[in-house]
Amino acid sequence: MKELPPNPVILSFSGIEGLSRKSLAFLFSAQKTPRYEIVDEHPDAIKIIDIDDQLGKAAWEDLQASGRGQPGTPVIIVGRESLDVANGISLQKPFFPRQLLAAVESLAAEIRKQMAPPAGDTGTPAGAVSAPSAARKTLSPGIASGTNKREALTHIGTTPDVDLDDPNAVAEVQYDPGQFLVQRMLELIGLAAMEKIYIHVGCCGVVFYIDPHQHCIRTLVKERNLRTFGALPLDYDAFVYHKEARLPKEIESLGFSFPNEDFVWRMILASSRGRLPKNTDLDQRYLLQPWPGLARLPLFPHVMQVSAAWAASPKSIREMAGELDIPQRYIFTFFAAANTMGYLQPAGATGDQTPQPTRKAKRASRGLLSRLLKTR
Repeated sequence: MKELPPNPVILSFSGIEGLSRKSLAFLFSAQKTPRYEIVDEHPDAIKIIDIDDQLGKAAWEDLQASGRGQPGTPVIIVGRESLDVANGISLQKPFFPRQLLAAVESLAAEIRKQMAPPAGDTGTPAGAVSAPSAARKTLSPGIASGTNKREALTHIGTTPDVDLDDPNAVAEVQYDPGQFLVQRMLELIGLAAMEKIYIHVGCCGVVFYIDPHQHCIRTLVKERNLRTFGALPLDYDAFVYHKEARLPKEIESLGFSFPNEDFVWRMILASSRGRLPKNTDLDQRYLLQPWPGLARLPLFPHVMQVSAAWAASPKSIREMAGELDIPQRYIFTFFAAANTMGYLQPAGATGDQTPQPTRKAKRASRGLLSRLLKTR
């Protein structure tokens, strides 16, 4: 029987938004022990509140006014000014990540001590170390995407887990990337960058303009509708493109602009839908290269956990699925995006944990694709 993973420490954030929230999500997901689970709201969560933010200040005031801010409530207050927090810990900015981790572990240890069952009692302790329920088993979409309401809708499908030792089952969760818009867009992004010229792309009744000067895609398509065009199989008969000397005034004045990397990422998530590209070698080990722009992309549940595991050491898809206690679709989707965008590099033959020569030989192609997709 598979051994159950240790119970997680439950965390929630208030007044911490955008990149700061994503950075904290990455920090906690990268820790192997203890395991952390980030939720939007839970009565037993350790609350981390930034009182320099209006939302955080309001959350702290509500916590005190509601009577829950009594000794024993697990709370960490961060801010430019230090506070006397009788029911938790105050951290004054700036502070090191290790100080925050130590503060969380201190509160978690206190909760474990207070909530431990009497001798002979086999009940599950309440609080931050309780077993996760099915309703909050995964990293919540709001947290994973920095609670941006538009990004909170990022969805990668409902592809079920399969037996990776069964070729027929694996075939059921594979797809052909060449049948979707993103593959052609990648080719044309390269062409536009090489020739330093705008490219007009028409498909599905809409138009995209590749801007090689600003490294972005311009269009009248709203962000919330991009997924539709990424998920639809490409009609090659209706797909057209041509070069343009300049952008149309309507696109310049009214259009939306998406950085190349952001656009490609969204399109891959939409076309993958939790599936693997066809002919993927499940036993080939990969190593994630430095990816500073990852935290700026629309994220999905467990993405930081997956990225941290692949950045730590070379692993195959089969090894990732066995190591991480998460649905396979999150691993498959991350692989499809990171591999296509050049950030996941083959790490040599299976069993070779330090394949330096192979990685060096591959870096040139990754560098080219990274330059094409760069956001600044």
